[in-house]
Amino acid sequence: MINTPAKLFGEGLERVAVRPITENIWWITHCLGDLAAEFYADYFAVLPNAEEYAGKRVVDYPFSAFLIVDEKSMLIDTVGPKQQDAMMEALAYMLGDKTLDYIWISHIELPHAGNAAVIKRRYPEAKLVTLAGGDHYELHALDKAIQVAPGDVMTLGRHEVEMVDALFVDHGLSQWCFERTTGLMFTADWAHNLHEPACNECFMFLDEMLAGQYTHDLFVDDVKVNAWYQFPWLAWADEDEIVTAVDRFFEQYDVKILAPSHGNIIRSDFKQYIPMIKEGMRRAVQMPFSNHL
Repeated sequence: MINTPAKLFGEGLERVAVRPITENIWWITHCLGDLAAEFYADYFAVLPNAEEYAGKRVVDYPFSAFLIVDEKSMLIDTVGPKQQDAMMEALAYMLGDKTLDYIWISHIELPHAGNAAVIKRRYPEAKLVTLAGGDHYELHALDKAIQVAPGDVMTLGRHEVEMVDALFVDHGLSQWCFERTTGLMFTADWAHNLHEPACNECFMFLDEMLAGQYTHDLFVDDVKVNAWYQFPWLAWADEDEIVTAVDRFFEQYDVKILAPSHGNIIRSDFKQYIPMIKEGMRRAVQMPFSNHL
């Protein structure tokens, strides 16, 4: 495994860090660090079982993007506008003398698409890529994007990116993607953990966190809590159907690296986490929802 330390750009609310996951795929992520205590100290306060869920944890909720550099390069999501300057510096660092060919957008939300327009201006030859079917893309400066559908494949060279029908949808026009060569699955807002800046967990891969104070039990709880936050439609879901859908998904795709937007990357021994993800989703469905009459 590649263990290159994170390289930071910017400070505080604006900062991002980059780390290579593989030789040609970069993780770009924003973390509040010491500011997390101010912004996320009450993160769990709205939970119906807040007192049961490690209430003393002060966690961070990062925004991430990913860059594949090959014969052609693809940026997967863009992080948020607040991180714009640092993101542009990070892109220049990672690309070097290469150009950016594609800006792929999972869904229209600021942490995912908020820098698409400014990146496009910096790299005018880059093509925007969005999910087919949108009727409001002009509003987000994505009206001239290539529109793709699940099953479509974009070849970058040695890497092939397959468009994936999002199993858990945060917004109406959401897509995931799967890089076939490395087995990296980008799942946007699903199946992610949380980390504690006070425990120096910013910019760590999950295996590095587990070598410290983080545990598999916390991972299950984090999957549960984040699914409860992100997908209120789970109030009407059947837990057995959810677990069956997760099984079928991982039977269809040979995932080796899990790369969600808002968590720490699982880069090794991924299959051991599938039962934990299923248990986290089962617990999420069991939690009470304020919108469930």
